[in-house]
Amino acid sequence: MGAGVSTALGLPNTPSLIDAVVEFSKAKQWLQSERLPKRLQAAFRYFYPDAVNQGFKPDVVDFFSSLRTYLDIGAGLVGGFKDAANLDRSLRFAIAHLLIDRMHNAEPRMEAGHSFVDQIVQPGIIAITSNWDLLLERYAAMKGVPLRLSGTGRGNFVVLKLHGSVDWCLGRERDRTYPRTDFANLRELLFAPHQHRIGLPVHLDETPIRVRALEAPNQAWRLIRSRAEDLHMVTMAHGKAPQLGPLRDVWRDAYAALSRAREMVIVGYSMPPDDIEIRTLLRSGAIRGGRPPRIEVRNPAPDVHDRLRKYLAREVVSDYTPVPAT
Repeated sequence: MGAGVSTALGLPNTPSLIDAVVEFSKAKQWLQSERLPKRLQAAFRYFYPDAVNQGFKPDVVDFFSSLRTYLDIGAGLVGGFKDAANLDRSLRFAIAHLLIDRMHNAEPRMEAGHSFVDQIVQPGIIAITSNWDLLLERYAAMKGVPLRLSGTGRGNFVVLKLHGSVDWCLGRERDRTYPRTDFANLRELLFAPHQHRIGLPVHLDETPIRVRALEAPNQAWRLIRSRAEDLHMVTMAHGKAPQLGPLRDVWRDAYAALSRAREMVIVGYSMPPDDIEIRTLLRSGAIRGGRPPRIEVRNPAPDVHDRLRKYLAREVVSDYTPVPAT
C-alpha cells in the first residue's frame, strides 16, 4: 500500500509534501520558531543553482535524496551546508505533526466507515506499506481489530511499515528522562481485549521502538514530540539502504509474508523505477513461493500498471478505479 490510500482520506501526497509542510508551519507556534520556509529556501539554493529564481520548487524526491546524500557523504565538507542535519530532523518532526493533524481531520469519515479501508483492516490481512502515517492503526483501534506491527499473521491484522512511522524512534533517539514504559516493543499486540505488554530489549540503541501514542490518540503529537529526540522515518530518497538497516526485521517479515501470499493487491503505490528496495522485495517475494500469487494492481494511472508488468510480473490483474474518498 502506498500513499494513494492515505490521500483518499485527505493526507498530502509526495509531490505536495513540502508545500503542505510550509503552509502548515504558518499555523503552529513551534514550527514558526523552526523557521522552516527560510531554511528550506537556503537548502534549495545550496542544492539547485536555479533556486535563485523566484517560484523555483525542486522535485520532492530529488530534494530529499540530495539532502540525505549530503548527510551521508558531504556533511564534513568545509564551508558546506551546516544546517543539513538539523533541517533533516526538523522536517521529519514537521511531517509527523502534519500527518497526525490531517489524520485527526479524517477521523469523522473513518468513524463512519470507509468502503475500501474496511477490506484492508481485517484479521488475516497483512498490509505492507511505505507510508508513515497512523491511519491503518487508528482505523483498527476504532473498529476493535487487534493489530500487530511485526510478524506474518496468525489470524491478526498486521501492518508492516517498511519506512518507519511518525511514532517510531530508535532506542538511542528516545528521551531518557521518560520511563521505558512510555515506549513499546513493535511485537506487542494492540487493541486486543486482553493486552500483554512486551518488555523492551536491554540494548536498544539501533532498535526501532514505538512511542505509546496510539494508546492516547488525542495526545499523540504531544507524546511523540516530547518522548522522541528524532523520528525513524525513512525519507523518499534514492538509495535508502543505510536508513533501512534498523528496519531489517520488518523487511524480513514482509518478505516472508509475500513469499506465502496467495493474493497480492498493490494499491496506491506507483512503483517508481528508482525505488529499488521495494521493487526488489516485491519481486523476490512473488517468485519465491511454489505457486505464483494472483497479483492485482489498483491505480488509475496506466503507466503504473506498465511498470508493475515490467518489474514484478507480466500477468497482473488491472483495476484502474481510484481509492474512493468514503
